[in-house]
Amino acid sequence: MTGSLATFGYTDTRTLHELQWAMRVNPYAVIIDTRLVPYCSWSSTWQRQSLEVDWGQRYIWRGGWLGNVNHADPKKSIQLAHKQQGIAWLVRQLERGLTLILLCGCQQYERCHRKVIYDLVKVQLGARLHDFQLGQPVLTPQGPGIIDPTIPLDVHRARNRYAVHFPRYHPQRHFFPDELSPIC
Repeated sequence: MTGSLATFGYTDTRTLHELQWAMRVNPYAVIIDTRLVPYCSWSSTWQRQSLEVDWGQRYIWRGGWLGNVNHADPKKSIQLAHKQQGIAWLVRQLERGLTLILLCGCQQYERCHRKVIYDLVKVQLGARLHDFQLGQPVLTPQGPGIIDPTIPLDVHRARNRYAVHFPRYHPQRHFFPDELSPIC
């Protein structure tokens, strides 16, 4: 079973709560710090030392491989420090069934190196990396439904459980990715 890949940018104020919740409900979740320099000037919560104390072995700094060497100059394109080594390591961890939560300070995912990393891993793993979208129709063991569009996609991924809305109430609404099939 391939694990799940999520990304969190901690300048979004909801990130800390969502990250803590995902780590609590998913014992296979690991925070992968992708910052070239694991430092935050405005909050000690996001300092490497604090994250190591808070999460222990469930926090791993990989900015030396996955950090954006051009992060200080937004005019330059994103360039990962050691792309091949970093992506290969992520793929191996996902193949072990871990949920990897890529962490960076950027709020805008589309302009962050987390997106570049996610896309490169997706190319490597293809369909083995579940990539459901908000509102997507899916077939569950309980019948058809849609991926809950009110919960951020990376929260679904980090929990490694997708909340599903059904046409009628059903007490079970959270499913592992392997229990879901897209409906075309």
